[in-house]
Amino acid sequence: MSSAKKSKKKSKVNSEEAKPVAAAAGVYPSCIRLLSPTSVSIAVHAKPGSKLAAITDMNDEALGLQIDAPAKDGEANAAILDFISSVIGVKRRQVSIASGSKSRDKIVVVEEVTLQTVFDALTRATMNQ
Repeated sequence: MSSAKKSKKKSKVNSEEAKPVAAAAGVYPSCIRLLSPTSVSIAVHAKPGSKLAAITDMNDEALGLQIDAPAKDGEANAAILDFISSVIGVKRRQVSIASGSKSRDKIVVVEEVTLQTVFDALTRATMNQ
């Protein structure tokens, strides 16, 4: 009977060790995902044709972006990439559209950057507006 008590104690220790990992994973909204150790994807909902480029909101579904370019001939896509690269502070060539080039809902990939860096930059940009 004493061996059963020991196994219960071990399972409690293991579950306690798993709690900080689960808590740390819940810090970021699900619109920002880690693809590889150096790549981050951002789900974006674009609103082209606005008066100025700005982040409207950041929730679990998507990052809301107002873009000051029309949705014509890829102008809005180029403006989205320029805006995101300037907000995060990376070079323009490190940012690309993975999917949704013809849609308002897009997946933007940022290379050579950490998840924390992207989250901090987007949070700062959201708070400044």
